[in-house]
Amino acid sequence: MNLSYLYGKLIKKLHGTCVINSCIDNTSVIGRSCNVVNLAMDKYSYFGDCCQIVNAEIGAFCSISDHVFIGGAEHPMVWVSTSPVFQNVRHSGPSKRFAKFDLPKSKKTIIGNDVWIGHGVTIKQGVVVGDGAVVGSNALVTKDVPPYAVVGGVPAKLIKYRFPQEVIDRLEEIQWWNLPDEKISGVVDLFHIMNPSLEDINRYFPEIP
Repeated sequence: MNLSYLYGKLIKKLHGTCVINSCIDNTSVIGRSCNVVNLAMDKYSYFGDCCQIVNAEIGAFCSISDHVFIGGAEHPMVWVSTSPVFQNVRHSGPSKRFAKFDLPKSKKTIIGNDVWIGHGVTIKQGVVVGDGAVVGSNALVTKDVPPYAVVGGVPAKLIKYRFPQEVIDRLEEIQWWNLPDEKISGVVDLFHIMNPSLEDINRYFPEIP
């Protein structure tokens, strides 16, 4: 095996993960070399290595790849200068401060349930990504993403919806991600159906849970 590869893996393991003021469900996983501040993450979600998550909520069953940035800090473009030397911030930029003007309060970024976010995605603070959405690799998300939409690009734009609207509406009504584990286990075959129809879903969920 290539020694440089092994060395890279070792260095990666040595880099610690920093989690501050956050609530992470014990079934969820945080990758290596991540910085996490003010995060609430629901069950069975994960994000990969080298991610930065600030002031966000992440739902259940989300799959988030490596090098994803969610809700990062923003510089005030309407001020004369965007430099942190005029801002009341810590650990950003040079140590010199000409002034300590307070920045506007950052907006919370919301990631719904069962969302898939690809490698290298950046999601602007305050954005809402709906349930079941997919964000393509290296996308820059500056606007809200509807439920079960597939978006990509810089800036991210709608590519398609995963399912017909009637199926999306039913999935949003069921909210299967909120069910107890034993109930999900009882309908697990539904999750193997390709392009499920409304009839498929209603066969497993004849009534709203």
